[in-house]
Amino acid sequence: MMNERMVKMKVFRAGCQSGFSLIELMISILLGLILTIGVVSVYIESKNNYQSEDQLARIQENGRYALTLLKRELTLGGFYAGNLETDDMTPSTLSSDCASNWALNTTDPLDLINDFNPSASNPTTTVNSIVLGCLTTSAIVPGTDIVSVKRTAGDYTLKDGAWNDSLSKAEETQWYLKVTDYGESLDWVYIGSGEDFTSGVGSGSQVDYWEYLVKVFFVQNYSANTGDNIPTLCAESLSGNSIIAECYVEGIEDIQIEFGVDTDADGVANQYKSSPSASELATAVSARIYVLARGINTVAGYTNSKTYSLGEKTVAAKNDGYMRRVFSTTVQMRNATLPAA
Repeated sequence: MMNERMVKMKVFRAGCQSGFSLIELMISILLGLILTIGVVSVYIESKNNYQSEDQLARIQENGRYALTLLKRELTLGGFYAGNLETDDMTPSTLSSDCASNWALNTTDPLDLINDFNPSASNPTTTVNSIVLGCLTTSAIVPGTDIVSVKRTAGDYTLKDGAWNDSLSKAEETQWYLKVTDYGESLDWVYIGSGEDFTSGVGSGSQVDYWEYLVKVFFVQNYSANTGDNIPTLCAESLSGNSIIAECYVEGIEDIQIEFGVDTDADGVANQYKSSPSASELATAVSARIYVLARGINTVAGYTNSKTYSLGEKTVAAKNDGYMRRVFSTTVQMRNATLPAA
């Protein structure tokens, strides 16, 4: 009986002392640590992949939008409601302008500052010798192109006295090109706040009104705030009775434009030039547009060591964490070089 009790006590004590040994505990901790490291690594990789895909999607969207915007402006540059002879129009004076009576002067519908150099003696002087005083040199990314475009809208507001579809009044604080007697007379008309066209409304009046647009495109070295390091496509634009700055697309790091010069007047570009003279720009019939778009934020673990070609210009590797892509297209510019009537 005593032996039986002793055996039971030994079994009970042995059961109470069972558990992990030190080696087993250390192995368990090590396995848990390895598993944790694996989970964290997968999470970090997934996060980096998401950041990369997000930045690429934004670059794609912003780059294409910027390219489409510049393409449309250059295509319509020099379009003055289909009229060939506008040089006799007297420029009106704005309350603020890029140069003296510049915005409403149709003589040079296209102008260019190639590879902006803030250290030049006159950095805002264009190919056509216009000093664009509306530009703030400290805000422009060096080495980028600046291009100005003057034109009317692609469609009329009023045609032969009849309103365009869905329109019933003029846009307030806006300049219009007034065309009378099918182009026999051209005049500038400014519609202020609360005003409307005072003449020409009514079918068969032989009066047309076309909205007038002026933009000087440049790449700004910030977006919302100075120093935020987000390059942005902006423009000094005709708004109301003055020129004001407007920004359109973030992440645009560089724009380059090469103009197709027609040297034999056959309507076909014979050569493309990134720095045309005034006379060459006046004969340009097409343009190659290059846009370098950059991500808004850096991608963790990514280093961009690529070089980029923007036509004749090569952009050296930045060796930073921003993803980039080049967008390009070629456009026809028939309106800017139409012969005088």
